[in-house]
Amino acid sequence: MNNVLRMALLSVVILGADFAHADVCAAKFFHDGGEIEIGGSGILNLSARLAFSQVKKNKPDVCQAHVRGFAKYAYMGILNGSNNLDHMMRVNDGMSSLTKPGSSKPGDGGQFDLRLFSLFGYGSPIQSSGQRFPAQSFKLMLGDPGQSMTPLTVRMSEKTVGAQQSIDTALGKQSCWPVRYSRNTDATTANVRGVMLAIPPIQSKVVDWFCPQVRLVMKQEIDQGGQKAVIEVKSVK
Repeated sequence: MNNVLRMALLSVVILGADFAHADVCAAKFFHDGGEIEIGGSGILNLSARLAFSQVKKNKPDVCQAHVRGFAKYAYMGILNGSNNLDHMMRVNDGMSSLTKPGSSKPGDGGQFDLRLFSLFGYGSPIQSSGQRFPAQSFKLMLGDPGQSMTPLTVRMSEKTVGAQQSIDTALGKQSCWPVRYSRNTDATTANVRGVMLAIPPIQSKVVDWFCPQVRLVMKQEIDQGGQKAVIEVKSVK
């Protein structure tokens, strides 16, 4: 596999991490039958639909839901694929976790992990420009389920909130906070369709546009060495 395909594979899966604010329990989509549709353009074409069921709300900041869906992706017309999404989402005291049903391990199994979408915001409410969130790192399993997997280390720098701005979204004009940070990954290997790929380290600049009225990151902008992608929420119900 050449380096373009390797970059393509990583672009498919490295889309951010979610750290939900407590308000997600009261969000418009967080009910039985709720749905979120996501699309991507630029170097990464993406379409995904998430459906919420078995929603339970114990307290304003404690809730859970079964999140199922389907995602299709293509990187510059070179690498195409699709994956089913199946997660249990739990929010407790403002922090979220996403696990496979029947598992207690975050992100257990699966190549396309919903944990990677920066949809639901941050563990503390955004209050002002200049606010900062600490650096974080986590490991993901990269490769085809059932194959030998090597953990992928993702490191996100300290996040800095910019001045609130009005942006166009699928839900109309929204006043949103831009949150900027760097996201880097170490080199690793992955077994994809029977081929062992050497994945090089990747460095990206990311901007999450968190829109408090809808309690979602409505747009994520990614700059990966001058190659760009935009991931957007297309509909909410």
